[in-house]
Amino acid sequence: MPPQKPEGVGLIDALAFLCETAMVILLIVAGHGIADGWRGWALGAFLGFVAIGIWAQWMAPTSMRRLDNPTRLTVQVMLFLTVALYAAAGGLVLWGLAFAAVAITVFTVSARTD
Repeated sequence: MPPQKPEGVGLIDALAFLCETAMVILLIVAGHGIADGWRGWALGAFLGFVAIGIWAQWMAPTSMRRLDNPTRLTVQVMLFLTVALYAAAGGLVLWGLAFAAVAITVFTVSARTD
């Protein structure tokens, strides 16, 4: 089944996009907290690219391989919890917990409206 183009962008969609962007930024900063110098930035960039790849393959609205709910929501929650663990490893425990709580809430609400 080919993906359908979204008709309109609402508040939940905007919050979901902000959560996706925050996920990548948090991974980059967490990578720098895990290792010093250029190695930390490289690790953070690698983690960010992995998250983007996972998202583009299985969760993006325009992906040909987009997972159906509830499987997609389950994978999203696992990804958000993994990001929170990486953030905690990088010394950003509160940021990781806050990110996971907000992102899980936003995407749970988003899944209910799909």
